[in-house]
Amino acid sequence: MTLPCGNRVSYLERVPERLVVEGFRRWMAGYDHSSIEPWELAWNLYASELGLADARRAIAELSFWVRTVRYWADRPIACFPYGCQRLCREECFVASMIAAVQNGDQACLEVALAQLIPAEGRPAASAAAQGFGAALADIGQRLMPVPVKVVEDIARRPAPGRYH
Repeated sequence: MTLPCGNRVSYLERVPERLVVEGFRRWMAGYDHSSIEPWELAWNLYASELGLADARRAIAELSFWVRTVRYWADRPIACFPYGCQRLCREECFVASMIAAVQNGDQACLEVALAQLIPAEGRPAASAAAQGFGAALADIGQRLMPVPVKVVEDIARRPAPGRYH
């Protein structure tokens, strides 16, 4: 199995990973398109997977986390369309944030945050990730650990469309 951002489908077959990635994609799409429709799609996904009561808390934490990451990001964050079975580079970092906080991997969290968020925004983004990760863990949705070496390897690769 390739973790977490390879071309294999297995990573997004797991419910916790799918909730994080698809939730992030849909919430970002709502902002990007100034439309509530993607947010409703996120709600429907969470409600169908978690039930109404658990979905309510998870969506609240998702919303706060995405808003915080988006606010502090040092550039627009790319996302694949929802439903895509692959992860782009930046989606690997956001998924790794939640996996890291749930699995107590501070080094991984720091590397993932550093790829998207300037130093002054990292405490806020980390706190938001902690809240979302805890909400998911409390309802039995724990992500697989992502080794920090994987995140570092992805970070070393040139971002598509950028020249060095």
